[in-house]
Amino acid sequence: MKVVVLMGSPRKRDSYNICKLIEKNFKKNYTVDFEYIFLNDYIIEECKGCDMCFQKGEKFCPCKDDLYKIKDKFLNADGIIFASPVYAYQVPAPLKRIFDRLSYMFHRQELIGKPVLTVVTTGGGGHRQVNKYLKMTVCGWGCNLVGTIGIVSPMFFENENSAWGYDKNYHKRKVEKVERLSEIFIKIIIDNIPHIPTFYDIFMFNCLRTKTFTSQADYDFWKEKGWLNSNYFYDVNINLFKKGFGNILKIIINSSGKKLKDKSIYNK
Repeated sequence: MKVVVLMGSPRKRDSYNICKLIEKNFKKNYTVDFEYIFLNDYIIEECKGCDMCFQKGEKFCPCKDDLYKIKDKFLNADGIIFASPVYAYQVPAPLKRIFDRLSYMFHRQELIGKPVLTVVTTGGGGHRQVNKYLKMTVCGWGCNLVGTIGIVSPMFFENENSAWGYDKNYHKRKVEKVERLSEIFIKIIIDNIPHIPTFYDIFMFNCLRTKTFTSQADYDFWKEKGWLNSNYFYDVNINLFKKGFGNILKIIINSSGKKLKDKSIYNK
């Protein structure tokens, strides 16, 4: 079993220590290879904003660096953990650069159903906002978001100077959550359990399908995958309420999509 951890922090501190706790839980009963990706070890250029990856495909990106080394690790992993501290109510710049450069994966999803955990640590606030951003990214990529872990570090770790103060009960609750999500994460990987999409997932799927009206590369990709008229990225039992919700979105998007296609650059 292979788990890749994308570390958003330049330091091996709070978010790293939470991931090590997850790793410890994994290795109690299973043989797991944990690989930590520290972004300082890679050369990742800033996005040029040229739109080439959207309109023609990621192979046309002018940036030639280590991005695809990281992407290949995602593709070959059984599960992924995204770990990040809070910097100004967002992820740190090096991690945001990865998401910017992989933004075409909102258009052409390659990690469908891949189990993911998110870990966010903060010295105060902002963990909910960052977890929300990571959720949007993970679901936009078509991954299976197993759970989110938000930690206020001074309340969890002892001997940190902060007005918040260490809280033994808070620490206990968070450790229990880490243990619970670790078990769920492992079970999903081992049993290869397909994710049942939520209303949020179905909303994202249909919104992302709009890209096929404005990009030939996206249209060809989705057509090849058989997603253009499907209910979700893969065959799965969806209850009538979710199916109806998706069908309504599909009608609205198909109607507006025709107008978008008439204006799109790949029809000019």
